[in-house]
Amino acid sequence: MNYFKFFTEVWRFFKKYYDRPGKEQDYEESVRECSQLAKTFGNGEFVNQVCMAVLEELERYWKGREEA
Repeated sequence: MNYFKFFTEVWRFFKKYYDRPGKEQDYEESVRECSQLAKTFGNGEFVNQVCMAVLEELERYWKGREEA
């Protein structure tokens, strides 16, 4: 696996969704896109764990902004 390319793509994904409002549509779209990203890199355990961690962090961030 090309780790550099994987982390570059994960960063682009995170950056794309970070400033969004975190509504239901954003959540659904991010899950679909992250699933496709994981598939592109072989859906291995490491890839899936990183993708899940990024999705969880986006969700935590979105919810935190709503509460502020």
